[in-house]
Amino acid sequence: MTYYQLLKQRRLALRLSIQDVSSQTRLAPQYIKAIEENNLAIFGNDYSFIRYFTQAYCEAIGVNWQAVQPQVEANVAAYMDRTGAIQMEPQTQSAPVKRSRSAKSQGKTTKSATGGRKKQKKKKTKKNSLFARIRKMNRSKNAFIYRLAAIGIVMILGLSIINIGISHNSKRQAALEEEQRQAELKEKENETERLAKQKEEEDKANEIEIRTTDKENNVFELTNVIEGAKELNFVIKLPRDTTVAIYQDEQLVTDDAEQIYSGTFERTIKVEDESVIQVEIGDYDGNEITLNGKTIKFDETNWVEETPAILYFEVKAKNSKEDEDEDEENTEEAADDVYYSEEPVYTEETY
Repeated sequence: MTYYQLLKQRRLALRLSIQDVSSQTRLAPQYIKAIEENNLAIFGNDYSFIRYFTQAYCEAIGVNWQAVQPQVEANVAAYMDRTGAIQMEPQTQSAPVKRSRSAKSQGKTTKSATGGRKKQKKKKTKKNSLFARIRKMNRSKNAFIYRLAAIGIVMILGLSIINIGISHNSKRQAALEEEQRQAELKEKENETERLAKQKEEEDKANEIEIRTTDKENNVFELTNVIEGAKELNFVIKLPRDTTVAIYQDEQLVTDDAEQIYSGTFERTIKVEDESVIQVEIGDYDGNEITLNGKTIKFDETNWVEETPAILYFEVKAKNSKEDEDEDEENTEEAADDVYYSEEPVYTEETY
């Protein structure tokens, strides 16, 4: 089963409409319908909305998003290939490396050849002082390099510590967000269950109640019609062509009592007051009869073959609390009268 079929099946199992899911997820109804029908064209070229909306839909009705995510990704990828929406990868060009050569000019030291020892000694002294300056410069340069290296190490350590702190905070923040998300998901599941239960109670409150009062004569009592459903829907399977007529308080409510029907007869009657509904099947042959989705069993005890089959439905309003108390009180008084009834007193005059 595909993920979009699973979502629709789950919504119907919870007895939720598309508008109910839209109210919870704050997604437009057309997007919810498009997800259930796998109509990805409605999202245009922004395929990220498909994933986001599908995840929101899953969380709203209690479907595990991690379980269906691979199927959603595969479906989006297949749709992109099918519509030619190919995501181009950025191209990188290798920049030519320019090499520059620098020529070092070497200074030529001209030596003047003098013939005195004094000049040679002076030249040697200058040479030694030059070497000393060079060594000093080298030591200074090495110390600078060492300082730079130490600063670099300290910076690396500092950045490592900062990264550890950021990573720790990120993990803690992610844990808090996940905990909050789970709490919101649980709240949405509870709200979904509450709506489903409320809808079930409403459906049950609007459901008509059928009670057999005279089985052999096919007499039934209907309650919760005036207060709840207000409509009676009759569906009769006809094995063979026959007439079907429905009367309300002996007044015909179908088109024509002599009209022949075949296949399936269906008629809805609006009832606002207490009345008697009479259903007459001209040529009965084990017909299947349902009233508001409930099966009505026709009893053939007093029925004579080749005569119309007639069913009676007495529509009554539910008794109020006062009526019930009054009926109970009348029953108790009747019982007391029977219990305390006195036998006639016979006297001499009687004889």
